[in-house]
Amino acid sequence: MRKERILVVLIGNLGDAVLATAPLAMLRSHHHQAEITVLTLRSNARFFTKSPFVDRVDARWPQHNWIDRLKLVWSIRKDRYDMIYDLTNSAESDALFAALNPFPPNWSGGVHGCSHPHTDRGRLMLHRLDRHAAQLMTCGISPKDGYAPGVSPLPQLDWVESVVKDAHKLSPSHYGIQAPFAFLAPEGPPAEPMKRWPTERYGELALALLARGIHPVLVGGPGGVEQAIEIRSMAPGALDLVARLDIFQFIGLARQSCLAIGSEGDMAIIAAAAGAPTLAIINPNEASVRKAAPRGTATVGLVARNFDTIKVQDVLSAARAVAPTILEAQAS
Repeated sequence: MRKERILVVLIGNLGDAVLATAPLAMLRSHHHQAEITVLTLRSNARFFTKSPFVDRVDARWPQHNWIDRLKLVWSIRKDRYDMIYDLTNSAESDALFAALNPFPPNWSGGVHGCSHPHTDRGRLMLHRLDRHAAQLMTCGISPKDGYAPGVSPLPQLDWVESVVKDAHKLSPSHYGIQAPFAFLAPEGPPAEPMKRWPTERYGELALALLARGIHPVLVGGPGGVEQAIEIRSMAPGALDLVARLDIFQFIGLARQSCLAIGSEGDMAIIAAAAGAPTLAIINPNEASVRKAAPRGTATVGLVARNFDTIKVQDVLSAARAVAPTILEAQAS
């Protein structure tokens, strides 16, 4: 008997990939005997390949010419998917649906003409986890009454630590991290520098944490290297692990941190999803606070229309909402 075939379109960044483990877990439970394929970016392929919710990864996105696009469309038709869930809901994924016309496969998403439309006009203003849960509800994948905004299922990451074969790489001491420690992610969204709290303020924050007996650890991708150098010039006691951790190591270490602070980038999103107490510094002029705030078991957002008005003491005061004990200790 032919297995049911499901395709999930997830062509966002790594933070999107981590958040997508929530709807993927729901899809795996609903389509428990199906073969689930994820169409994603090459940079997300290793993460999804290790996921227990995914059977196959198609990392042929994006296509840089029309021949590659035709090959992808032909391949999707040839695989005869029983359902395609578009969890990206972007102009790019809408264009893929259009390319599958006429006679497109069953498709769940926001694009006009699909078989399972998510028609909520405010869906693109929802947090991604709320949007995913609401979209799957239209396909009968949720409790009867669905989920209220803000309480949609969180990412499922319990499997991550088993991916790291060398247990030492999940130990803070392996990297020279001293407990207690806090992750600082100064990079922010790479293409949107206006969403990033000033680097010098992160340097001041690192000094304030050191004064409280908390080891600041700098994390991020290659784009954050110069910021890390600048912060370390102000606070030599900070540890620079920027571009030195893979996603699985980062999640495992984040679970052991006392706090994670970032400016709305992937690292803050992933740390919160991993369960770290997380503070996101958000510029409401550039993003919807409801959409941008990280989700996890202990998260808080600090909002100001002018980043220059946010002082280190404001950050520490806000962080007490998720890390009350450790940030009250030993201030000198």
